[in-house]
Amino acid sequence: MFFENIALFNLDKKTWILITIAVAAALLLFMYICVHFSKGKRKGRAAEKKVAKILKKLGKADHLRIINNAYLPLYNKACEVDHLVFGRFGVLVVETKGISGKVTGSGKNLTHTIGSKTHKLYNPQMQNKTHIDNVTHHLKKGGFDKTPVNGAVVFTAKDIEFPSELGIDIKGLEKLYKSLPDAGCNQDVLYNYFQDMQVKNPLKKAWIRTRKKND
Repeated sequence: MFFENIALFNLDKKTWILITIAVAAALLLFMYICVHFSKGKRKGRAAEKKVAKILKKLGKADHLRIINNAYLPLYNKACEVDHLVFGRFGVLVVETKGISGKVTGSGKNLTHTIGSKTHKLYNPQMQNKTHIDNVTHHLKKGGFDKTPVNGAVVFTAKDIEFPSELGIDIKGLEKLYKSLPDAGCNQDVLYNYFQDMQVKNPLKKAWIRTRKKND
């Protein structure tokens, strides 16, 4: 055992780097699994699937292009956008919330009440504004300066109360979609542009999922 320990410390630098990367990857995977299967994340994923299904149905006749769970570069990091919707209207950036209970307050941190328990909730409008600004930046970078960008925060649960300025429900999403004016945009070109820029690294994507707030 003593000699085995000495041999371990005599490993070269490259081997130590590989071991460190492997340990970090294993730890990140463990964190992702823990978060992925948590109750809050399960509700969040169910809400995202519900909205994705509705968007697909709404835009079938208009040949909408949609990227669900889009991982976009953000400076030297990245962010996850629940739904990027591309149509002749331009781009619709959707943040989905599957929480129940009651949301009150204003500003950066809101109060989320479920039964007798209260939690802090990062304002989803601010959260989605970061996503909208990111999408706008990439559009300008790609030469799509005149492409309209709209945003929506959608609450999917039936047992949720929230201020009207904070977001909309499913019916509100349908109403919003029908109100978007035709801007003559090419949804296929926009879709392909954002599809090509997506973050592909699975470890980085897992890290984004573990860091994402308030699914």
